[in-house]
Amino acid sequence: MQLCNVLFTRELQKRLDANGATKGISTNCFNPGLIVSTGLFRNQNPLFTKVFDVVATDVFKVGETPAWGGAALAYMTTVDSSGKYYTGNPGSSRYGDAAFGNQFTITQVSKEAQDSEKGTQLWDLTEKLLGI
Repeated sequence: MQLCNVLFTRELQKRLDANGATKGISTNCFNPGLIVSTGLFRNQNPLFTKVFDVVATDVFKVGETPAWGGAALAYMTTVDSSGKYYTGNPGSSRYGDAAFGNQFTITQVSKEAQDSEKGTQLWDLTEKLLGI
């Protein structure tokens, strides 16, 4: 799913930059980390989900909170970047706001995620599936 997120974001940025009316609009995508309590595990046993959330977030300190995910999204609106992918190390939320720009920052994406042709194909397929 992250691959599609990156490919789509890069393609959107390319299209925005190519259009005089939308040039200057920035898009970015991100992985806020493991946030168990958001519904990702909605089809799991509720007891398992609660235990997993406590263990991941409080014991092993690799999980993030929903507030952290929202703050990560807000942070990206304050930086001057476009078409980039942001992520952080597991448990970055334990650093609070100091993590932004340090633990949570622009990350190099895989060679496959940089494939412009795949981004265009994903965009075209999305338009076809949506009937656009």
